[in-house]
Amino acid sequence: MGNTRIPRARISGGARSRALRIGVPITALAVAFAAGSVQADAATSAVSHTLAAVGSIAAVPAGATAAKAPSDSTKINVDIALEPRNAAELTEYAELVSDPNSLFYKQYLTKQQTQLLFAPSSSEVAGVSAALEAVGLNPGAPIDDSLYIPVAATIGQLKQAFNIGFAGYKLRDGQLAFDATSVPEMSGSVAGEVKGLIGLDNFLEPSDEYHTVGKSSRGKSASAAAIASEAATAGKSSAAPAMCSSFTTAIDSYLTQYGYVGKDGYTYYSPTAMASAYGYGSQLKSGNEGQGITVAVEEWEAVSHPAISDYESCVGSHSKVSYVYDNTGSTVQPTATNNVGIEASLDIEALSSIAPKASIIDYEGPDITASFTDADWLDTFAAPVAADSANVISLSWGGCEAGSIDNTLENGQTTTLQLAAVQGQSFFTSADDNGSEGCNSATQQDAALSVDDPANNLWITGVGGTYMQGLTKPTVTPWNDSFNAGGATGGGLSIWQSFGNGWNYQAGFVGAGYSNVCGATNGGICRQVPDLSALGDWRSGFPQMYYANSTGYDVIVDGGTSLATPVMAGITALADSSNRCQANGPAGFINPTIYDLAKNANSYAADFQNETTGNNAYSPSGYTGDLYQATKGYNMASGLGSPKAQNLIPALCAPNKWLSGWLFGQSQLGKAAQYGQSSINKTISTEAAEERSH
Repeated sequence: MGNTRIPRARISGGARSRALRIGVPITALAVAFAAGSVQADAATSAVSHTLAAVGSIAAVPAGATAAKAPSDSTKINVDIALEPRNAAELTEYAELVSDPNSLFYKQYLTKQQTQLLFAPSSSEVAGVSAALEAVGLNPGAPIDDSLYIPVAATIGQLKQAFNIGFAGYKLRDGQLAFDATSVPEMSGSVAGEVKGLIGLDNFLEPSDEYHTVGKSSRGKSASAAAIASEAATAGKSSAAPAMCSSFTTAIDSYLTQYGYVGKDGYTYYSPTAMASAYGYGSQLKSGNEGQGITVAVEEWEAVSHPAISDYESCVGSHSKVSYVYDNTGSTVQPTATNNVGIEASLDIEALSSIAPKASIIDYEGPDITASFTDADWLDTFAAPVAADSANVISLSWGGCEAGSIDNTLENGQTTTLQLAAVQGQSFFTSADDNGSEGCNSATQQDAALSVDDPANNLWITGVGGTYMQGLTKPTVTPWNDSFNAGGATGGGLSIWQSFGNGWNYQAGFVGAGYSNVCGATNGGICRQVPDLSALGDWRSGFPQMYYANSTGYDVIVDGGTSLATPVMAGITALADSSNRCQANGPAGFINPTIYDLAKNANSYAADFQNETTGNNAYSPSGYTGDLYQATKGYNMASGLGSPKAQNLIPALCAPNKWLSGWLFGQSQLGKAAQYGQSSINKTISTEAAEERSH
């Protein structure tokens, strides 16, 4: 997402008092129902000729210089972002449903209910679409819970439609970019329903977060049946998936050419070794293999389908992998040498090795080209939440927080993540591979401290990376390969995102090196990253098949927080498929739960391995400090630590303390959405009585 620094408004969490939290969203939504804002669509007035500014534009990155403006014929994608209905209540209920001490814990909503409560009305969508047509644009059908109206248009069309100009820039890393020169304007009759326009610049430059030892080795050609036969022999002694012999031979050869000796549990972690190190082998042995659970991965590249098939045959995984494409998806296909598909195959293979009977959906967005905009990012980012298609979502792409991302995109990501929370979806993202200096990159040295976006968001679980050695009770430290310029785990303080003095799952957890860089007020604190960590160092990485054809497959040992993220997603999938979560509800947004567990010394020690030595200062960036040290308790080099899955899985599946039983859509709020005003009045009084009793 770029490697430059821009100013933008801080986004803070809720500041409501704890005493008011139970019952407030129900009451407020009852007023909304009574006014007709949920059950009936308010009429939209005719398009007005009076114009009003909507949203904001991205500031020009520091160090950018003037360059040729984009031609009027340049075609880009933009999203017109609409305001969600009952936005304050969405935030409030997302807080409540994720809080293990709340009456509403795990009382998730169905997709139908979230649409009834929070999606813009059909008349609002129609009114905004009509306004767009009136200025010569061709809006598409609304997407992502009708929160966005997509428009594909030329620069010239956008200039005329929104009364804006465009300028060109050359960024510090040499990238050519463009940006609108003024805030867009729309008809005054609909401007109040529009949050802003997403996609008026191409500063966004998302990157994947993987690191490897070096170039690949070639595995031998074999039929799927032959590979599967090898896998059956390899896995006879283990409940976990196991590498077939030809794959092991190819990995050993790969490591040998770079001076390493192949040793499982040390220079690499096979699926079997991973299950042993993290302790989820007992789940697999008991028959819990992720069945009935779907995990989504989000990618902006194509993947080698034969490589995925060969990998699953080799290790004995039975994950069903399907693909959903944003428009046509990516057009550049993987080869053995172009590095396309390495990230996507890492995500999919790591998941299938941990939860071998889970279903996996690869959401494939467009290629990252010169015309890639915020809209191209957000449409794929929001897709599995809008479809409510997955229990768990894994995202291994991102960029430095201090890069050029505007407020409208930030707010859009927050709305998507809050919807995921109320629907019971767990969303994980990588914490970055450039240490505490998140804006450093291969093309631009940058010693400034920065965390990754979207790991900085309050509503997502940021996953850092570790170096691990051993099969049982392994030695674990924060990943930092400064000596080889091989990357380091991201982490640190957000300069834009903060908690207020109310809802704050990180309250009481202040990592070494903390300072109020975000300007938090009234007892609030800055968001700290990461939340927890998992295997990320390529020196003890994941054996991967990233490309295959009829003559064989190509292998590498891969790492980075791109590996750590699907590891945590896979462990959470095992939690969701366990009998305990099936009875008590899926894990959902786990951050409030894991920090609550860490407040108790006994549960903290049982559920996490706390990393207490090392740091994430990445010296190749030019940074000479060591601010974020791994220490006892929470720290910004490793978060709360690494999962002890045998204990963390049941802890994520704890029941609601106040209510017995669990079903989607059965909370008072859910019923109110489904049955209307008379049901609301009855459930409000019941709610008040329950609150008094607790």
